[in-house]
Amino acid sequence: MQPSNLQEVIQHIAKQKQEKQAQQIADAQEKLLTAAYDKSAAYTTVIVFGGYAGIFGIWQLAKDYLSKDQTLWAALLLLVSLAAFVLFEVVKMILVTRQVTSKLSVLRDPAVSRNPQMLLKALGEIERAQQGSLKGFLVYWGITTAIAVSGAIGSASILGYAFISGLAK
Repeated sequence: MQPSNLQEVIQHIAKQKQEKQAQQIADAQEKLLTAAYDKSAAYTTVIVFGGYAGIFGIWQLAKDYLSKDQTLWAALLLLVSLAAFVLFEVVKMILVTRQVTSKLSVLRDPAVSRNPQMLLKALGEIERAQQGSLKGFLVYWGITTAIAVSGAIGSASILGYAFISGLAK
């Protein structure tokens, strides 16, 4: 239906302006979500792989100086560390994917993305829903991080001890 008087034209233009602003907000949010997720995933991957590569590098240098017990303990601690880390990353991937998917579905819904009030309300509801899972996730993060770091440090300590012992001979 085309506007027939000045008041309707003004309302139509105002509505179009609101729709454009809402779409811009939705587009900006989508780009921000995607960029933040990509950068954080890449950074984490580089740091963790670097740490584990360092431990395995030290292992190669110290393996001739390791007793059977030291080898088994170092391997067990690394196994626990890697298992904790990988399990955490899988859980994180599932949660992040669910969060991103739910936000993207709202941002891509034309009825919501063209209406600033609906868009902000929908994003607010998603944020509130995700707050509950975030608290549990932070506890899980703390536990798995402690396990992964403890295992890696324990293993690195055994390897470092063997390496230093070999230098002392």
